[in-house]
Amino acid sequence: MYFSIYYEPLTTVLLNYRFNRVLSVVFTGFILGVIGSYLQACLRNPLVDHYILGIGSGSLFTVYLSIILFGFNIYVSSSVAIIGGLTALFITISIAETIGGSDTAYVLSGLGVNSLFSGLSILLIYIVSSKYPLAIHLFIGSFALASPDHHLLLMILSIILLSSYFILVKPLNTLMLGDIYAKQLGFNPRFYRSLTIILSGSLASIVVSLYGLIGFIGLVSPHISRFLIKTIDNRLVSPLSGVVSALLLLLTDDFSRMILSNYIGEIPTGAIVSVFGAPFFLFLILTRFRGRVG
Repeated sequence: MYFSIYYEPLTTVLLNYRFNRVLSVVFTGFILGVIGSYLQACLRNPLVDHYILGIGSGSLFTVYLSIILFGFNIYVSSSVAIIGGLTALFITISIAETIGGSDTAYVLSGLGVNSLFSGLSILLIYIVSSKYPLAIHLFIGSFALASPDHHLLLMILSIILLSSYFILVKPLNTLMLGDIYAKQLGFNPRFYRSLTIILSGSLASIVVSLYGLIGFIGLVSPHISRFLIKTIDNRLVSPLSGVVSALLLLLTDDFSRMILSNYIGEIPTGAIVSVFGAPFFLFLILTRFRGRVG
């Protein structure tokens, strides 16, 4: 009798938490995967995602600022995250285009912007932690903060992303072939590139405000998708990137929560993704530039 009274509520709580976490992981993975394919297509650069371009660190910095000034509020944090993310993104793009606009230029520019805003965020962590002790989870990327309150916002972001697919997928295919080709087919390269960048930067920034820095997942999933279906057509690559990213992030989160936690405790998902994603990123750099050296 005593066991049944306490077992059922405890089981319900655990199941609800697990369900909330799975939904958060799947939505986040899908959004970041599609955004990764968008950014790679519109910038014609297979080495970028929201993390490489500085969106994550820029949005995190402004989220920390908002917590210091206003306390933690999911909608305030999401709004200011967009400002920080887009600011960092435009700085990265401006610097990259100034120094030639090559793949290397974007990587180096993003690295510099990331370092700047990450350093500023580290300085703010000590102040933020006194008002919001869980703020450290945002810096390392974790779904320990998954909440039903996030689901409505994530659903809205997913709907916006799915709607944008029907508007952007054809222009993105033409942008990959060059601005001249896009103009010949009746698309305005500047307009569609700007629209894609603003949309991708905004959605990624909101995700960062919820779960923090989760890097490389948006970089890896489009490459896996293109490898699986043997095409660069974004009509297929973009949705598949979302699915692949969601599955990878879910597997990573399960690995951390169910396996590693038995030995060394639960490691934040963002940290594990970086451990596997960073070598893949280095591999892409080596294979892309190997023929240009020497």
